[in-house]
Amino acid sequence: MPVYDFIIIGLGTAGAATCMTLARRGFRVLGIDRHRPPHALGSHHGVSRSVRRAYLEGTAYVPMAMESWELWRKLESDSGRDLLVETGNLTIGPPDSPAVTGFMASAQTYDIPHALLSASEVRKKWPQLVLPDTFVAGLEKSAGIVFPELSIEAFLAEAEKAGADLAFDEPVNRWSEDHGHVHVHTARNTYEAGRVLVAAGAWTNGLLDLPVNPLQPKRVPVHWIEVTDDPGLHLGHLPVAFWQVPDREPLASAENHTEFYILPVVGPAPKMKIAFHNKLVDCDPMTLDRTVWPDEVDGIKEMMERFLPGFQHYPMTSDVCMYTMTSDGHFYLGKTPGSENVYAVALAGHGFKFAPVLGEILADLMTDQAPGVDIEMFSPERFG
Repeated sequence: MPVYDFIIIGLGTAGAATCMTLARRGFRVLGIDRHRPPHALGSHHGVSRSVRRAYLEGTAYVPMAMESWELWRKLESDSGRDLLVETGNLTIGPPDSPAVTGFMASAQTYDIPHALLSASEVRKKWPQLVLPDTFVAGLEKSAGIVFPELSIEAFLAEAEKAGADLAFDEPVNRWSEDHGHVHVHTARNTYEAGRVLVAAGAWTNGLLDLPVNPLQPKRVPVHWIEVTDDPGLHLGHLPVAFWQVPDREPLASAENHTEFYILPVVGPAPKMKIAFHNKLVDCDPMTLDRTVWPDEVDGIKEMMERFLPGFQHYPMTSDVCMYTMTSDGHFYLGKTPGSENVYAVALAGHGFKFAPVLGEILADLMTDQAPGVDIEMFSPERFG
């Protein structure tokens, strides 16, 4: 039976980064994935992800975001790949919306270069974005876009370079724990390790098999608007834009809004990315329907008609990915309740930007070291 110090189940966002980090620290590491990453069957595909440090989800994330930025740059240097490109990032909504107030709190608390723009200022600078006069936009001046498929490739190449073993196309059926050892049972083999990380995205909850279900996979339709090849829509000209649109006035809570985002064209094909971020449908990763239905396209086109009217008549292609959500929208990160040697991580739909620092944090936890940032709010224990 192959024996390791650590086994990582799932080699997407957090799993690939943790596999690399533990291998670089000199441990015997096995990474396992049910597919062959990077792939389009989980949560880490889609060409581009936004990276920001003025974090509207709460200022507790900001130290992690700042460290992650530096670690992305280090991974670029180590791997010889261009992974992170700097660009502006807009957070758009009414002045008292949770998104805008969260952005401003983070930017001011951590002295992140930013500006608060009126609707007319945004329309003048980026006429493609049609904000109502009652909206404002928080601009993070130095945010970025990271390329997820290239990043997963870099994490795994660096992990192998450091000595990790990688097993692809090998679904994990279950794990068992006995006297300080964990056995991981796959379709082809049984492996043993001192500790295991379950980082399997939408499959994580099924592998944990907890009496209380803390994680819910969500179906996420993602769309690409096939725009004309206008340089003004490309990375470096059009910023990332996250919109928080009230469902009704006044905006009383974070539940009373629709969130969607757009990302500029980043490759040779003139395609601009757009998708909803909330109000997503529950799904099962084993039976996920990957067809994007007309009502899902109609929903995003309604947002385009209101706020991006210049693009609503362009052709559109669509795909499906998944979020793995917690009830409070924050990460699930730490030791699995009831186990001494099995850890788990889920990122609630906003984690890719943190991948390098999550690798460091999880490697610290699994080697009984205190992480350099406060992660108490992410503890699995909060769900009982």
